[in-house]
Amino acid sequence: MQLTDEQLQRAADFVRSYLRRTASSKESHKAEFRAENRWQHSLNVQKNIRALADGEGIPSDSRAVCDLAALFHDVDHYTVDYEYHGLRGAETATHFLLSEGYPPPFVERVAEAIRRHHNEFEDDVPLEDQMRAIVTNASLEARLLMDAETLDKIGASNIIQSLLTLGRIGTKPINVAARELVAGFPLERAHEWYRTLITPTGRRIGAQRLAFYEQFLAQIESEIVIEDPYPERAPQDI
Repeated sequence: MQLTDEQLQRAADFVRSYLRRTASSKESHKAEFRAENRWQHSLNVQKNIRALADGEGIPSDSRAVCDLAALFHDVDHYTVDYEYHGLRGAETATHFLLSEGYPPPFVERVAEAIRRHHNEFEDDVPLEDQMRAIVTNASLEARLLMDAETLDKIGASNIIQSLLTLGRIGTKPINVAARELVAGFPLERAHEWYRTLITPTGRRIGAQRLAFYEQFLAQIESEIVIEDPYPERAPQDI
């Protein structure tokens, strides 16, 4: 099955509108901003999953499943607790796609990818064991969707999100923001996400993005004086 531009446009119109409506109903404060960021994330995931599909050489029917699953994967981000958003999102996608006349077996493949894209990891269980179980039970499209979302948490998108987070905390001098960026946590988190990538193409792209991230942080340290070499003295000491 190959999707038409009109089919993709109709799906996009629905998801974008749904995100705006549900974000507003959950919490009005900055609802439009949050909805637009979530929609941008969905577009990034779709871009990533297309790159993964090219790299893995998957058939056209799987590409169609991936395209729609990427658009719908976070559609219910604002309607339920986060751990359940994949389950609810699969239901919302199913209702929409069936109403649009998509074949039920195809719709179930989209729903299954959405249902399985989010995983909670246990600290006391080796990550490798958890990933093995996930891969064993997940469809091809679900594995690609997992990687596509993870890739949006590594590299440029992660950097921008970190800067936005620092901005929400309050106005900070450049050196303070730089210190927090290079302190380790954002990069450590990106490395942890990289370890959850499943496909060879996902790991290759992830490695490229991590390298860019590390280069960006190194450039910050090379250009910005993070620690003032001239401590401020009390007036009586001057």
